[in-house]
Amino acid sequence: MAIRRWDPMREFEELRERMNRLFEEVRTRAPENGGFEFGEHEGWQPPMDLFEERDRYVMRVDVPGVPAGGLTVAVEDGVLLLRGERPQDEAVPSEAYLRSERPHGRFSVQLALPDGVEAAKITALHKGGVIEIALPKKREERGGGQIQVAVE
Repeated sequence: MAIRRWDPMREFEELRERMNRLFEEVRTRAPENGGFEFGEHEGWQPPMDLFEERDRYVMRVDVPGVPAGGLTVAVEDGVLLLRGERPQDEAVPSEAYLRSERPHGRFSVQLALPDGVEAAKITALHKGGVIEIALPKKREERGGGQIQVAVE
């Protein structure tokens, strides 16, 4: 067993990250921000990465234990919606747990799409407990040759 040195700053950083995610979740779910109405609250929100490549945006969401058939990806009114549910392990009764940190139940991730995304060409791949959603950018129409610009 490896000895792990205690680093109080790392623990503070982890706490800060969890608090930031909590505040962001509350802020985005407020009805005045276009979030969920009261009563539509989904149970938890999985961690997500979003990055940009030359011709697309890529969103990766950790969803271990969620089968591909249990995920729904849709675009509604310019918002990408990822919904799913991580089932509770039926083999373990709830009273048997001594510690439970992995969330279960329904979840939802929302992402407002920029104007430059071709919604009809969005693809999703579920592999190894991660869903990767590719958001292709619209190609700019570029005419061949030289374009003269009038100077006034």
